[in-house]
Amino acid sequence: MMKAAVWYGGKDVRIEDVPEPRLNKYEVLIKVKSVGICGSDAHAFEGKSKRRVPPLIMGHEFAGVIADIGSEVSEFQNGDRIVVEPIISCGVCEPCSIGKTSICTKVKVIGLHTPGAFAEYVAVPARKCYKLPDNVSFDEAALIEPLAVGMRSVSITPTNVSDNVLVIGAGTIGLMVLQVARLRVGGRVFVSDLIDYKLELAKRLGADETIDTRRENLIDRINELTGGKGIDVVIEAVGIQDTVRQALAAVKRGGEVTIAGLFEPIIQIDIIKVVPGELTIRGSYSYSGLDFKKSLDLAANGRVQLKPFITHTFPLGEVRKAVDILTDGKEKHIKILLRP
Repeated sequence: MMKAAVWYGGKDVRIEDVPEPRLNKYEVLIKVKSVGICGSDAHAFEGKSKRRVPPLIMGHEFAGVIADIGSEVSEFQNGDRIVVEPIISCGVCEPCSIGKTSICTKVKVIGLHTPGAFAEYVAVPARKCYKLPDNVSFDEAALIEPLAVGMRSVSITPTNVSDNVLVIGAGTIGLMVLQVARLRVGGRVFVSDLIDYKLELAKRLGADETIDTRRENLIDRINELTGGKGIDVVIEAVGIQDTVRQALAAVKRGGEVTIAGLFEPIIQIDIIKVVPGELTIRGSYSYSGLDFKKSLDLAANGRVQLKPFITHTFPLGEVRKAVDILTDGKEKHIKILLRP
């Protein structure tokens, strides 16, 4: 038996004794060392998302040590430090056949469709494991997954070296987008949000300008910064009506808008801005295996900062405290980690 945080809906998360996972021959057993609580997990705790079905052991942003190996696994051994790519694509559907595994038609996500890492142990396919370089801590490794989400948003968005980029939303994904975009373009990267401490972190992570939309009009400020031209590329990382509207208003004629935020299911757009302005709007969801590997490489090479994201760590038994911080909005936080 092992300890796990089992979610029963809303904020009802209970520490229970559950059976340890049984491995199939292609899996490894991971002793979880660090696991992040995702914004999408928080939406489930708040009752705002129906994608997760209780009872469920959540947790898809995680790293740990291999504790056991399936009979057909030869590339790993017990004791290896591992970070896990939790998106399990089928490999045979049409999107998978052309390398778009992020939109696999039969995708499964560890911690969403199968038991996740809010537990002492989790079983995962060996093919989804990556050896962790010694210079990347388990806590930092738990942030490779959201970094890959940011990587995807930038990698599928056409950019020129001189482009100016606006990132709307300074949450975990928006700040990851900022760092990847900063490496890709030679123009300026701006970040907007409503929360002071998140904008302060954006500045530390390389934003050329931060815009507090509680205090100033985003579009007026963008026009000042670009001489009225508008932004070449906007990446929206919130997923609500107001911020999508801002993205379309801020982008230049003929510009690129990538929407990575996913919250409100129905959003209206200003079609008069889109069609005559020949805007390109795309969605960015999840990531491919290549995006995940590139993200791990960036972390290993020190080209992105991950430690500044970590504001809280808790043992598994204090998961309810972590949930309260995530959902009550009273305490400053960016990324909260559990250490089972």
